[in-house]
Amino acid sequence: MSDWTDWTQNRRIADAEEALDAERRARSRLSEQMRQQQGNLQGQLDRLTRAMVALIEHEDIRAELGQHADAATCRRYAREVVATVVVTGGAALRETAEPGDVPGYWLAAAARGVAAVANGETSGHGLLEAAAQRDPARTALFLSLLAAQTRDPRWAVGPFERVVPDQAEVSVAQRQLWLAVADDRLAAAEPALVAALTRLLDADRDAAAQRVAEWLRGQVPSGTGRLDSERAVAQLQVLQRLLTGERLPGDEPAEPGETPEDPLADTLRALVDEGSPAEGDILDRMAAARADLGFLDERVGARGATWSTPAGDVLDLLLADLAEPADSGRHRLARRVLSPLLGTTADRLATEATAGVAPTRSVSVVGQTIDVEAGGALRDWRPDVLAAAARRSPRQPWLLQGGLAALAVGVVAIGLAFVAGAFAVLAVAALLGGAAAVVTALNQARRQRTAQESAVRSADRQVTQLAATITDETARSTSAATTASALREAVRAQLG
Repeated sequence: MSDWTDWTQNRRIADAEEALDAERRARSRLSEQMRQQQGNLQGQLDRLTRAMVALIEHEDIRAELGQHADAATCRRYAREVVATVVVTGGAALRETAEPGDVPGYWLAAAARGVAAVANGETSGHGLLEAAAQRDPARTALFLSLLAAQTRDPRWAVGPFERVVPDQAEVSVAQRQLWLAVADDRLAAAEPALVAALTRLLDADRDAAAQRVAEWLRGQVPSGTGRLDSERAVAQLQVLQRLLTGERLPGDEPAEPGETPEDPLADTLRALVDEGSPAEGDILDRMAAARADLGFLDERVGARGATWSTPAGDVLDLLLADLAEPADSGRHRLARRVLSPLLGTTADRLATEATAGVAPTRSVSVVGQTIDVEAGGALRDWRPDVLAAAARRSPRQPWLLQGGLAALAVGVVAIGLAFVAGAFAVLAVAALLGGAAAVVTALNQARRQRTAQESAVRSADRQVTQLAATITDETARSTSAATTASALREAVRAQLG
Protein backbone atom coordinates (compact mmCIF):
# COMPACT_ATOMS: atom_id res chain seq x y z
CA MET A 1 0.00 0.00 0.00
CA SER A 2 2.84 2.37 0.87
CA ASP A 3 4.51 1.76 -2.55
CA TRP A 4 1.28 2.60 -4.39
CA THR A 5 0.92 5.85 -2.44
CA ASP A 6 4.51 6.87 -3.16
CA TRP A 7 4.09 6.12 -6.89
CA THR A 8 0.86 8.15 -7.06
CA GLN A 9 2.46 11.08 -5.29
CA ASN A 10 5.51 11.04 -7.55
CA ARG A 11 3.25 10.91 -10.61
CA ARG A 12 1.34 13.98 -9.43
CA ILE A 13 4.57 15.84 -8.78
CA ALA A 14 5.86 15.00 -12.30
CA ASP A 15 2.57 16.14 -13.88
CA ALA A 16 2.74 19.39 -11.95
CA GLU A 17 6.31 20.02 -13.09
CA GLU A 18 5.33 19.36 -16.73
CA ALA A 19 2.43 21.78 -16.45
CA LEU A 20 4.74 24.37 -14.90
CA ASP A 21 7.28 23.95 -17.72
CA ALA A 22 4.53 24.32 -20.31
CA GLU A 23 3.35 27.51 -18.62
CA ARG A 24 6.90 28.88 -18.59
CA ARG A 25 7.28 28.15 -22.33
CA ALA A 26 3.98 29.83 -23.09
CA ARG A 27 4.98 32.90 -21.10
CA SER A 28 8.34 32.98 -22.92
CA ARG A 29 6.63 32.83 -26.33
CA LEU A 30 4.21 35.55 -25.29
CA SER A 31 7.08 37.76 -24.11
CA GLU A 32 8.95 37.22 -27.40
CA GLN A 33 5.84 38.12 -29.41
CA MET A 34 5.33 41.23 -27.31
CA ARG A 35 8.95 42.27 -27.87
CA GLN A 36 8.57 41.77 -31.63
CA GLN A 37 5.34 43.73 -31.68
CA GLN A 38 6.98 46.46 -29.64
CA GLY A 39 9.90 46.54 -32.11
CA ASN A 40 7.54 46.64 -35.09
CA LEU A 41 5.55 49.42 -33.50
CA GLN A 42 8.75 51.32 -32.74
CA GLY A 43 9.93 50.91 -36.33
CA GLN A 44 6.60 52.07 -37.68
CA LEU A 45 6.66 55.01 -35.30
CA ASP A 46 10.18 55.92 -36.45
CA ARG A 47 9.15 55.72 -40.09
CA LEU A 48 6.08 57.80 -39.42
CA THR A 49 8.20 60.38 -37.61
CA ARG A 50 10.66 60.54 -40.52
CA ALA A 51 7.80 60.86 -42.98
CA MET A 52 6.24 63.71 -40.98
CA VAL A 53 9.57 65.53 -40.80
CA ALA A 54 10.15 64.88 -44.52
CA LEU A 55 6.68 66.16 -45.34
CA ILE A 56 7.32 69.40 -43.50
CA GLU A 57 10.75 69.72 -45.12
CA HIS A 58 9.23 68.86 -48.50
CA GLU A 59 6.89 71.83 -48.26
CA ASP A 60 9.73 74.12 -47.21
CA ILE A 61 11.88 72.90 -50.12
CA ARG A 62 9.01 73.44 -52.53
CA ALA A 63 8.82 77.00 -51.35
CA GLU A 64 12.56 77.37 -51.95
CA LEU A 65 12.24 75.84 -55.40
CA GLY A 66 9.50 78.32 -56.16
CA GLN A 67 12.19 80.97 -56.21
CA HIS A 68 13.80 79.07 -59.12
CA ALA A 69 10.66 78.43 -61.14
CA ASP A 70 12.26 80.04 -64.17
CA ALA A 71 15.10 77.48 -64.09
CA ALA A 72 12.60 74.62 -63.81
CA THR A 73 10.66 76.07 -66.76
CA CYS A 74 13.91 76.22 -68.70
CA ARG A 75 14.62 72.53 -67.99
CA ARG A 76 11.16 71.51 -69.17
CA TYR A 77 11.72 73.55 -72.32
CA ALA A 78 15.14 71.96 -72.82
CA ARG A 79 13.65 68.46 -72.53
CA GLU A 80 11.05 69.35 -75.13
CA VAL A 81 13.66 70.85 -77.43
CA VAL A 82 15.94 67.82 -77.15
CA ALA A 83 13.08 65.36 -77.72
CA THR A 84 11.84 67.29 -80.76
CA VAL A 85 15.32 67.67 -82.27
CA VAL A 86 16.03 63.96 -81.80
CA VAL A 87 12.74 62.88 -83.38
CA THR A 88 12.17 65.49 -86.09
CA GLY A 89 15.40 67.42 -86.37
CA GLY A 90 13.61 70.57 -85.14
CA ALA A 91 10.74 70.80 -87.58
CA ALA A 92 8.09 71.20 -84.84
CA LEU A 93 9.90 73.75 -82.66
CA ARG A 94 8.27 76.85 -84.09
CA GLU A 95 5.13 76.29 -82.02
CA THR A 96 7.06 75.86 -78.76
CA ALA A 97 6.83 78.72 -76.29
CA GLU A 98 10.30 79.97 -75.49
CA PRO A 99 11.04 80.82 -71.83
CA GLY A 100 12.97 83.84 -70.70
CA ASP A 101 16.66 83.84 -69.94
CA VAL A 102 18.00 82.73 -66.53
CA PRO A 103 21.13 84.75 -65.78
CA GLY A 104 24.18 82.55 -65.22
CA TYR A 105 22.38 79.32 -66.18
CA TRP A 106 24.09 77.71 -69.17
CA LEU A 107 21.09 75.55 -70.10
CA ALA A 108 18.83 78.59 -70.58
CA ALA A 109 21.01 79.90 -73.39
CA ALA A 110 21.93 76.43 -74.75
CA ALA A 111 18.32 75.23 -75.09
CA ARG A 112 17.20 78.42 -76.82
CA GLY A 113 20.31 78.30 -79.02
CA VAL A 114 19.59 74.73 -80.13
CA ALA A 115 15.98 75.64 -80.87
CA ALA A 116 17.07 78.67 -82.92
CA VAL A 117 19.65 76.71 -84.92
CA ALA A 118 17.13 73.92 -85.52
CA ASN A 119 14.70 76.53 -86.89
CA GLY A 120 17.39 78.03 -89.08
CA GLU A 121 17.61 81.31 -87.15
CA THR A 122 20.90 83.18 -87.19
CA SER A 123 20.66 84.10 -83.52
CA GLY A 124 21.17 80.50 -82.47
CA HIS A 125 24.96 80.49 -82.73
CA GLY A 126 25.18 83.61 -80.59
CA LEU A 127 23.07 81.95 -77.89
CA LEU A 128 25.29 78.84 -77.98
CA GLU A 129 28.37 81.05 -77.60
CA ALA A 130 26.71 82.74 -74.60
CA ALA A 131 26.03 79.31 -73.06
CA ALA A 132 29.68 78.33 -73.62
CA GLN A 133 30.79 81.47 -71.80
CA ARG A 134 28.61 80.57 -68.81
CA ASP A 135 29.79 76.94 -68.60
CA PRO A 136 32.14 75.80 -71.40
CA ALA A 137 32.37 72.14 -70.31
CA ARG A 138 28.64 71.48 -69.87
CA THR A 139 27.71 73.34 -73.05
CA ALA A 140 30.22 71.36 -75.12
CA LEU A 141 29.05 68.13 -73.47
CA PHE A 142 25.39 68.99 -74.14
CA LEU A 143 25.99 69.67 -77.81
CA SER A 144 28.26 66.63 -78.26
CA LEU A 145 25.72 64.28 -76.68
CA LEU A 146 22.99 65.78 -78.84
CA ALA A 147 25.17 65.35 -81.94
CA ALA A 148 25.92 61.74 -81.02
CA GLN A 149 22.26 60.93 -80.47
CA THR A 150 21.00 62.63 -83.64
CA ARG A 151 24.07 62.12 -85.90
CA ASP A 152 23.47 65.74 -86.92
CA PRO A 153 26.69 67.66 -87.76
CA ARG A 154 25.04 70.95 -86.76
CA TRP A 155 25.68 70.09 -83.10
CA ALA A 156 29.16 68.60 -83.57
CA VAL A 157 30.82 71.98 -83.26
CA GLY A 158 33.33 71.28 -80.50
CA PRO A 159 35.70 72.12 -79.09
CA PHE A 160 35.87 68.42 -78.34
CA GLU A 161 38.90 68.83 -76.07
CA ARG A 162 36.38 69.87 -73.41
CA VAL A 163 34.47 66.61 -73.52
CA VAL A 164 37.15 63.94 -74.06
CA PRO A 165 38.85 62.32 -71.02
CA ASP A 166 41.38 64.57 -69.36
CA GLN A 167 42.36 62.21 -66.54
CA ALA A 168 42.71 58.48 -66.00
CA GLU A 169 39.25 58.18 -64.45
CA VAL A 170 36.59 58.51 -67.15
CA SER A 171 33.07 59.82 -66.42
CA VAL A 172 29.87 58.23 -67.70
CA ALA A 173 29.30 61.09 -70.15
CA GLN A 174 32.87 60.87 -71.48
CA ARG A 175 32.53 57.12 -71.89
CA GLN A 176 29.26 57.51 -73.78
CA LEU A 177 30.85 60.02 -76.14
CA TRP A 178 33.84 57.69 -76.49
CA LEU A 179 31.52 54.86 -77.54
CA ALA A 180 29.64 57.21 -79.86
CA VAL A 181 32.91 58.06 -81.60
CA ALA A 182 33.73 54.35 -81.88
CA ASP A 183 30.29 53.71 -83.42
CA ASP A 184 30.75 56.57 -85.94
CA ARG A 185 27.99 58.59 -84.35
CA LEU A 186 30.38 61.47 -83.62
CA ALA A 187 33.21 60.99 -86.11
CA ALA A 188 34.28 64.64 -85.88
CA ALA A 189 35.51 64.07 -82.31
CA GLU A 190 37.69 61.04 -83.11
CA PRO A 191 40.99 62.96 -83.58
CA ALA A 192 40.52 64.78 -80.26
CA LEU A 193 39.57 61.55 -78.48
CA VAL A 194 42.52 59.58 -79.86
CA ALA A 195 44.90 62.39 -78.96
CA ALA A 196 43.49 62.62 -75.41
CA LEU A 197 43.66 58.87 -74.78
CA THR A 198 47.18 58.67 -76.20
CA ARG A 199 48.27 61.58 -74.05
CA LEU A 200 46.90 59.90 -70.91
CA LEU A 201 48.75 56.66 -71.71
CA ASP A 202 51.97 58.54 -72.50
CA ALA A 203 51.82 60.28 -69.10
CA ASP A 204 53.22 57.07 -67.55
CA ARG A 205 53.98 54.71 -70.41
CA ASP A 206 56.12 52.35 -68.31
CA ALA A 207 53.28 51.80 -65.83
CA ALA A 208 50.82 51.35 -68.71
CA ALA A 209 53.10 48.78 -70.35
CA GLN A 210 53.40 46.92 -67.05
CA ARG A 211 49.61 46.84 -66.66
CA VAL A 212 49.17 45.56 -70.21
CA ALA A 213 51.73 42.82 -69.49
CA GLU A 214 49.94 41.83 -66.28
CA TRP A 215 46.61 41.81 -68.12
CA LEU A 216 48.03 39.51 -70.82
CA ARG A 217 49.47 37.18 -68.18
CA GLY A 218 46.03 37.00 -66.62
CA GLN A 219 44.54 35.85 -69.95
CA VAL A 220 46.88 32.83 -70.14
CA PRO A 221 45.65 29.72 -68.27
CA SER A 222 47.90 28.96 -65.35
CA GLY A 223 49.79 25.68 -65.40
CA THR A 224 52.98 24.06 -64.19
CA GLY A 225 55.79 22.82 -66.37
CA ARG A 226 55.78 25.73 -68.83
CA LEU A 227 59.04 27.39 -69.73
CA ASP A 228 59.33 31.17 -69.59
CA SER A 229 59.67 31.19 -73.36
CA GLU A 230 56.47 29.13 -73.70
CA ARG A 231 54.60 31.54 -71.42
CA ALA A 232 55.78 34.41 -73.63
CA VAL A 233 54.51 32.52 -76.70
CA ALA A 234 51.15 31.90 -75.01
CA GLN A 235 50.79 35.63 -74.30
CA LEU A 236 51.68 36.46 -77.90
CA GLN A 237 49.04 34.00 -79.05
CA VAL A 238 46.46 35.72 -76.84
CA LEU A 239 47.48 39.07 -78.27
CA GLN A 240 47.17 37.78 -81.83
CA ARG A 241 43.73 36.31 -81.10
CA LEU A 242 42.60 39.62 -79.65
CA LEU A 243 43.74 41.48 -82.75
CA THR A 244 41.97 39.01 -85.05
CA GLY A 245 38.79 39.14 -83.00
CA GLU A 246 38.87 35.51 -81.82
CA ARG A 247 37.15 34.79 -78.55
CA LEU A 248 39.60 33.67 -75.91
CA PRO A 249 39.21 30.22 -74.28
CA GLY A 250 36.78 30.47 -71.39
CA ASP A 251 35.66 33.95 -72.46
CA GLU A 252 31.98 33.20 -72.82
CA PRO A 253 29.53 35.99 -73.62
CA ALA A 254 28.07 37.54 -70.51
CA GLU A 255 24.43 37.07 -69.68
CA PRO A 256 22.43 40.12 -70.71
CA GLY A 257 21.74 42.30 -67.69
CA GLU A 258 19.53 45.25 -67.04
CA THR A 259 21.06 47.96 -69.21
CA PRO A 260 19.50 51.24 -70.27
CA GLU A 261 17.74 51.13 -73.63
CA ASP A 262 19.53 54.31 -74.75
CA PRO A 263 22.51 55.24 -72.56
CA LEU A 264 23.16 58.38 -74.63
CA ALA A 265 19.61 59.63 -74.02
CA ASP A 266 19.85 58.82 -70.31
CA THR A 267 23.15 60.68 -70.02
CA LEU A 268 21.77 63.70 -71.86
CA ARG A 269 18.66 63.67 -69.67
CA ALA A 270 20.83 63.53 -66.52
CA LEU A 271 22.82 66.53 -67.73
CA VAL A 272 19.66 68.54 -68.46
CA ASP A 273 18.05 67.58 -65.14
CA GLU A 274 21.12 68.50 -63.12
CA GLY A 275 19.68 71.91 -62.25
CA SER A 276 21.16 75.34 -62.10
CA PRO A 277 24.09 76.05 -59.74
CA ALA A 278 21.75 77.78 -57.30
CA GLU A 279 19.25 74.92 -57.04
CA GLY A 280 21.44 71.83 -57.27
CA ASP A 281 21.60 71.36 -53.48
CA ILE A 282 17.87 72.09 -53.17
CA LEU A 283 17.02 69.40 -55.70
CA ASP A 284 19.14 66.88 -53.82
CA ARG A 285 17.34 67.71 -50.58
CA MET A 286 13.99 67.39 -52.36
CA ALA A 287 14.97 63.95 -53.67
CA ALA A 288 15.98 62.80 -50.18
CA ALA A 289 12.70 64.09 -48.72
CA ARG A 290 10.68 62.30 -51.37
CA ALA A 291 12.59 59.11 -50.63
CA ASP A 292 11.67 59.41 -46.93
CA LEU A 293 8.06 59.87 -47.97
CA GLY A 294 8.23 56.62 -49.92
CA PHE A 295 8.26 58.04 -53.43
CA LEU A 296 10.63 56.69 -56.08
CA ASP A 297 12.39 59.80 -57.24
CA GLU A 298 14.35 59.71 -60.52
CA ARG A 299 17.04 61.90 -59.08
CA VAL A 300 17.56 59.49 -56.15
CA GLY A 301 17.51 56.45 -58.45
CA ALA A 302 20.03 58.03 -60.78
CA ARG A 303 22.45 59.20 -58.08
CA GLY A 304 24.61 56.13 -58.59
CA ALA A 305 24.83 56.72 -62.36
CA THR A 306 24.79 60.45 -63.08
CA TRP A 307 26.61 61.83 -66.09
CA SER A 308 29.64 62.69 -63.95
CA THR A 309 29.88 59.32 -62.18
CA PRO A 310 33.20 57.49 -62.86
CA ALA A 311 32.79 54.80 -65.52
CA GLY A 312 36.25 53.25 -65.22
CA ASP A 313 39.95 53.68 -65.87
CA VAL A 314 41.16 54.63 -69.36
CA LEU A 315 43.46 51.63 -69.79
CA ASP A 316 40.94 49.16 -68.35
CA LEU A 317 38.27 50.43 -70.74
CA LEU A 318 40.65 50.25 -73.69
CA LEU A 319 41.59 46.65 -72.89
CA ALA A 320 37.91 45.74 -72.49
CA ASP A 321 37.17 47.29 -75.89
CA LEU A 322 40.12 45.43 -77.42
CA ALA A 323 38.41 42.16 -76.48
CA GLU A 324 35.38 43.12 -78.58
CA PRO A 325 34.97 41.59 -82.08
CA ALA A 326 37.56 42.82 -84.56
CA ASP A 327 34.93 44.38 -86.83
CA SER A 328 33.47 46.54 -84.05
CA GLY A 329 34.20 50.23 -83.71
CA ARG A 330 35.28 49.78 -80.11
CA HIS A 331 37.95 47.27 -81.08
CA ARG A 332 39.15 49.45 -83.95
CA LEU A 333 39.51 52.52 -81.77
CA ALA A 334 41.16 50.62 -78.89
CA ARG A 335 43.65 49.00 -81.27
CA ARG A 336 44.50 52.39 -82.77
CA VAL A 337 45.21 53.92 -79.36
CA LEU A 338 46.96 50.87 -77.89
CA SER A 339 48.99 50.08 -81.01
CA PRO A 340 52.32 51.52 -79.70
CA LEU A 341 51.93 49.75 -76.36
CA LEU A 342 50.93 46.46 -77.94
CA GLY A 343 53.83 46.63 -80.40
CA THR A 344 56.28 47.22 -77.56
CA THR A 345 54.71 44.36 -75.61
CA ALA A 346 55.05 42.02 -78.59
CA ASP A 347 58.74 42.93 -78.96
CA ARG A 348 59.36 42.34 -75.26
CA LEU A 349 57.62 38.96 -75.30
CA ALA A 350 59.56 37.87 -78.39
CA THR A 351 62.80 38.86 -76.64
CA GLU A 352 61.80 36.89 -73.54
CA ALA A 353 61.13 33.85 -75.71
CA THR A 354 64.68 33.90 -77.08
CA ALA A 355 66.29 33.84 -73.63
CA GLY A 356 66.68 30.05 -73.80
CA VAL A 357 67.30 27.70 -70.89
CA ALA A 358 70.38 27.17 -68.74
CA PRO A 359 72.70 24.76 -70.61
CA THR A 360 74.28 23.45 -67.41
CA ARG A 361 72.57 22.48 -64.17
CA SER A 362 73.54 20.64 -61.01
CA VAL A 363 72.31 17.77 -58.87
CA SER A 364 73.41 16.90 -55.37
CA VAL A 365 73.99 13.30 -54.27
CA VAL A 366 75.33 12.41 -50.79
CA GLY A 367 76.58 15.98 -50.50
CA GLN A 368 78.46 15.92 -53.81
CA THR A 369 77.52 18.43 -56.57
CA ILE A 370 77.45 17.05 -60.10
CA ASP A 371 77.32 19.46 -63.06
CA VAL A 372 75.20 18.18 -65.92
CA GLU A 373 74.65 19.27 -69.52
CA ALA A 374 72.57 17.85 -72.34
CA GLY A 375 75.21 15.20 -73.07
CA GLY A 376 75.52 14.08 -69.46
CA ALA A 377 77.86 14.87 -66.56
CA LEU A 378 80.74 17.22 -67.20
CA ARG A 379 83.22 14.98 -65.34
CA ASP A 380 83.56 11.52 -63.81
CA TRP A 381 81.59 11.78 -60.60
CA ARG A 382 81.79 8.18 -59.41
CA PRO A 383 85.00 8.35 -57.28
CA ASP A 384 83.69 11.35 -55.36
CA VAL A 385 80.27 9.78 -54.82
CA LEU A 386 81.79 6.48 -53.68
CA ALA A 387 84.07 8.27 -51.22
CA ALA A 388 81.22 10.42 -49.86
CA ALA A 389 78.97 7.38 -49.44
CA ALA A 390 81.80 5.54 -47.66
CA ARG A 391 82.20 8.46 -45.26
CA ARG A 392 78.50 8.42 -44.50
CA SER A 393 78.60 4.69 -43.72
CA PRO A 394 82.08 4.18 -42.24
CA ARG A 395 83.66 0.89 -41.17
CA GLN A 396 86.43 0.15 -38.66
CA PRO A 397 89.25 -1.89 -40.31
CA TRP A 398 90.84 -2.78 -37.00
CA LEU A 399 87.80 -4.83 -36.02
CA LEU A 400 88.56 -7.52 -38.61
CA GLN A 401 92.26 -7.61 -37.74
CA GLY A 402 91.55 -7.69 -34.00
CA GLY A 403 88.89 -10.37 -34.44
CA LEU A 404 91.23 -12.61 -36.41
CA ALA A 405 93.94 -12.09 -33.81
CA ALA A 406 91.49 -12.99 -31.02
CA LEU A 407 90.49 -16.15 -32.87
CA ALA A 408 94.13 -17.10 -33.22
CA VAL A 409 94.69 -16.57 -29.49
CA GLY A 410 91.62 -18.71 -28.81
CA VAL A 411 92.99 -21.57 -30.90
CA VAL A 412 96.35 -21.41 -29.09
CA ALA A 413 94.54 -21.28 -25.74
CA ILE A 414 92.60 -24.43 -26.62
CA GLY A 415 95.90 -26.30 -27.13
CA LEU A 416 97.25 -25.01 -23.81
CA ALA A 417 94.04 -26.04 -22.06
CA PHE A 418 95.20 -29.67 -22.27
CA VAL A 419 98.21 -28.66 -20.19
CA ALA A 420 96.48 -26.28 -17.78
CA GLY A 421 92.73 -26.14 -17.42
CA ALA A 422 92.75 -22.41 -16.74
CA PHE A 423 93.52 -21.75 -20.40
CA ALA A 424 90.06 -23.12 -21.32
CA VAL A 425 88.34 -19.98 -20.02
CA LEU A 426 90.76 -17.79 -21.99
CA ALA A 427 90.12 -19.85 -25.13
CA VAL A 428 86.33 -19.46 -24.89
CA ALA A 429 86.56 -15.69 -24.28
CA ALA A 430 89.02 -15.17 -27.13
CA LEU A 431 86.97 -17.22 -29.56
CA LEU A 432 83.68 -15.44 -28.69
CA GLY A 433 85.23 -11.96 -28.80
CA GLY A 434 87.06 -12.65 -32.03
CA ALA A 435 83.94 -14.05 -33.71
CA ALA A 436 81.88 -10.99 -32.67
CA ALA A 437 84.52 -8.60 -34.00
CA VAL A 438 84.75 -10.43 -37.32
CA VAL A 439 80.95 -10.49 -37.77
CA THR A 440 80.70 -6.78 -36.94
CA ALA A 441 83.47 -5.92 -39.41
CA LEU A 442 81.78 -7.95 -42.16
CA ASN A 443 78.40 -6.23 -41.50
CA GLN A 444 80.03 -2.79 -41.66
CA ALA A 445 81.65 -3.65 -44.96
CA ARG A 446 78.32 -4.89 -46.34
CA ARG A 447 76.44 -1.72 -45.27
CA GLN A 448 79.13 0.50 -46.78
CA ARG A 449 79.05 -1.41 -50.04
CA THR A 450 75.22 -1.17 -50.14
CA ALA A 451 75.33 2.59 -49.47
CA GLN A 452 77.87 3.11 -52.23
CA GLU A 453 75.83 1.12 -54.73
CA SER A 454 72.66 3.03 -53.81
CA ALA A 455 74.41 6.41 -54.13
CA VAL A 456 75.82 5.48 -57.55
CA ARG A 457 72.40 4.32 -58.79
CA SER A 458 70.74 7.49 -57.50
CA ALA A 459 73.37 9.74 -59.02
CA ASP A 460 73.22 7.93 -62.34
CA ARG A 461 69.42 8.17 -62.44
CA GLN A 462 69.40 11.89 -61.58
CA VAL A 463 72.13 12.72 -64.08
CA THR A 464 70.30 10.83 -66.82
CA GLN A 465 66.97 12.52 -66.02
CA LEU A 466 68.49 15.99 -65.80
CA ALA A 467 70.36 15.53 -69.09
CA ALA A 468 67.12 14.44 -70.77
CA THR A 469 65.29 17.42 -69.25
CA ILE A 470 67.94 19.85 -70.50
CA THR A 471 67.74 18.32 -73.97
CA ASP A 472 63.94 18.51 -74.03
CA GLU A 473 63.75 22.06 -72.66
CA THR A 474 66.43 23.26 -75.06
CA ALA A 475 64.43 21.91 -77.99
CA ARG A 476 61.21 23.43 -76.61
CA SER A 477 62.91 26.76 -76.01
CA THR A 478 64.27 26.84 -79.54
CA SER A 479 60.83 26.02 -80.94
CA ALA A 480 59.23 28.69 -78.74
CA ALA A 481 61.70 31.31 -79.92
CA THR A 482 60.90 30.50 -83.56
CA THR A 483 57.16 30.62 -82.89
CA ALA A 484 57.48 33.88 -80.93
CA SER A 485 59.36 35.52 -83.79
CA ALA A 486 56.62 34.55 -86.24
CA LEU A 487 53.91 35.73 -83.85
CA ARG A 488 55.63 39.07 -83.32
CA GLU A 489 55.75 39.62 -87.07
CA ALA A 490 52.07 38.72 -87.34
CA VAL A 491 51.13 41.08 -84.49
CA ARG A 492 53.21 43.86 -86.00
CA ALA A 493 51.49 43.33 -89.34
CA GLN A 494 48.07 43.44 -87.71
CA LEU A 495 48.93 46.62 -85.82
CA GLY A 496 50.18 48.19 -89.04
